[in-house]
Amino acid sequence: MTEPIEFTPASAAQMSAMQALRAALLAQHKVLIANDRLQYEAIFGPVPTGRFVQLLTEDPWFRWLDPLSRLIVALDEWLEQTPPPADTGVALADEAAKLFRNADAEFGERYRLALQQAPDAVLGQGQVLAALRVAPQSPPDVPDVPATAG
Repeated sequence: MTEPIEFTPASAAQMSAMQALRAALLAQHKVLIANDRLQYEAIFGPVPTGRFVQLLTEDPWFRWLDPLSRLIVALDEWLEQTPPPADTGVALADEAAKLFRNADAEFGERYRLALQQAPDAVLGQGQVLAALRVAPQSPPDVPDVPATAG
């Protein structure tokens, strides 16, 4: 027989913090898309909106945004659950913190470039980090400290 898995629903405070995080991530995502579109069109010329939506989902130029897009979708799915599990919310906040603080090579490189190109992205970064400060996350890894002899 398997042990029942303990389920802890998200608190109202966690839900509120995660909604704020989602809003900050979504706003930053829009800024990053707009900036990338400007960069793309500077090289390849103007792109009609319908074609741009197709490029956004299919062109390798925009693939670096995929981790952020997937994170926003995962947050939406988490928020739709009744009630959402607290531990999954913590995992999503951890993922957001990792993405924006210790970004992987491709996302990090392109993200830092966007921060240099778009003042709105710098403002959005501040909003994302402010939302992360409130969102419940896993405790940071603390290295083992050897006991001192007394």
